[in-house]
Order: sequence, then structure tokens, then C-alpha cells
Amino acid sequence: MNPHIWIYIDAKDDSGKTVRWQCEGGPPNSLTRSGWTKDALKTGDEVTIDGFRAKDGTNTCNSRTVVLPNGQKVFSGTAEDGAPGGKKKE
Repeated sequence: MNPHIWIYIDAKDDSGKTVRWQCEGGPPNSLTRSGWTKDALKTGDEVTIDGFRAKDGTNTCNSRTVVLPNGQKVFSGTAEDGAPGGKKKE
């Protein structure tokens, strides 16, 4: 959904406890051009998300790439995502 997509996942933390994460992605039209489809993810799918954590330390991230259940790696961010070491927004 516009303006950006959100992926909600349950992941194990360092102690093995399941914690909920919310990962923001780019706008739907950009993701479609990157190979996403509306059926790319389903509840229960296992994925790998590469991104960076929110500065406030919550379980929120800005995702850059997602490895889909079929092994396809797709871009999931925006051109200027504000990532550490990346291009800074003015």
C-alpha cells in the first residue's frame, strides 16, 4: 500500500525468544519494477531481510533487500534510504 510497504515478521533474538519486527520497504510501483508481485510473500513464508535498524532501537528496520521463499533476492528499499554510510538526505 502507498506510500511504502511494511513487512511484519517474527524472528528469534539472541536468546532464542521470538520477537516481532516491522520492516519498511519502498513504494509499491518501485517494488513491482524490481521483481515483486502481490503474491511474493504469504503468511508463514521464511525470508531473509537485509536492512538497518531504527535509531530508537525498536524492532523496526528499513529494508534494503529481501530474499524471497523461492531464493530470489529483490531490492526492497528506496533509492536514497538514509542508510548509515549511504547518501544523506538534505
